[in-house]
Amino acid sequence: MPHRIFGNTYDFFMYFLERRFLRARRKRLLSGLTGKILEVGVGTGVNFEHYNPDIEVTGIDPSPYMIPQAEKKRALLLLPNRITLFNIGCGYPEMEKKIVPLSLDAVVCTLVLCTIPNPEKALVNFKKWLKPGGRLVILEHIRSHRKIAGKLQDIFNPVWEKVTEGCQLNRSTDQLLMFSGFRLLREERFNIGIPFYEAEYEKPQSKDE
Repeated sequence: MPHRIFGNTYDFFMYFLERRFLRARRKRLLSGLTGKILEVGVGTGVNFEHYNPDIEVTGIDPSPYMIPQAEKKRALLLLPNRITLFNIGCGYPEMEKKIVPLSLDAVVCTLVLCTIPNPEKALVNFKKWLKPGGRLVILEHIRSHRKIAGKLQDIFNPVWEKVTEGCQLNRSTDQLLMFSGFRLLREERFNIGIPFYEAEYEKPQSKDE
């Protein structure tokens, strides 16, 4: 029941944050992408409006309560067939059958790496699936680098994750990305009560990069 409530009320809960702070950032990250794209954790489909009409998106999400809402948003697009949705998480074996290695031009992660049970493995898979020079675009909340603020996130995290389908309030996603083997192109840190991280990474063209 908690997962159903969270899935069905997500857009309402996030409305102010999206309109005031996140929507413009999503547009900046996504509007320039081209080719084949994997969107991990599509949620209710809030990113769909920002994609160019000539791309091919595979969208995945493990929540059976969010996928139907994403399908409704997809139906409103001029070219809904450009987005294919699957009710599955990125760590499932079935993903190996859906994504061919070196086939993706971009991987999109917006407010999802905080929830994935094994983000390190996910990043390894992203690198495997991306073409050399492919993009990894990120919009995530992260653990504060300030000692007291970070400790407060640690304290609140056990309650937070129970009501948000496993979202980790205190995950240091920026640090994980630093050691993931991707090349940083651009990053920006900002605060909306808690720290957020917007960034663009690139899969190196060769193993030597």
